Amino acid sequence: MKITRRNFFLRTAQSTLVLAMPAVFGSFLESCANNPTGPSGSAAGLQSIQGTTSGTNVIVSIDSSSPLSKTGTAALVNYSNGGVLVDHPSTNVFNALSSICTHQGCQINGYDSGSNQFVCPCHGSRFDVNGQVTQGPAGAPLQKYQTSISGTQLIIKVG
Repeated sequence: MKITRRNFFLRTAQSTLVLAMPAVFGSFLESCANNPTGPSGSAAGLQSIQGTTSGTNVIVSIDSSSPLSKTGTAALVNYSNGGVLVDHPSTNVFNALSSICTHQGCQINGYDSGSNQFVCPCHGSRFDVNGQVTQGPAGAPLQKYQTSISGTQLIIKVG
């Protein structure tokens, strides 16, 4: 079988492509893992507390033993259908946000108290206490939930 110039170039191009594919796809798959915007060491893991559901509300007891009892604190409130990020910036004021990152659906579990930002552990997206993106790769804000206080109970309206 005679090899034509055309066949030679086609086979050479195919071989080069096959050999280059692992390097190209490997670097593509690592791009998020090695993202320079990844989580910094300043974000501490959030304490996790359990909430209970009542209709469309999540109820959390805020007593002296709660991680949310002092101003300037934050916690991940878990309940039967998911989790909610909660911070306590001032007396009787609580912010509640979805704990699911809008980038790729990872659960956010870090909080940088120095900048008052929630930090996604997967790719380093950061959100302020109102859910707005302060650092990508996430492009959309976190869903914000309405909160109220009744005695020592924080009520988060999730539905």
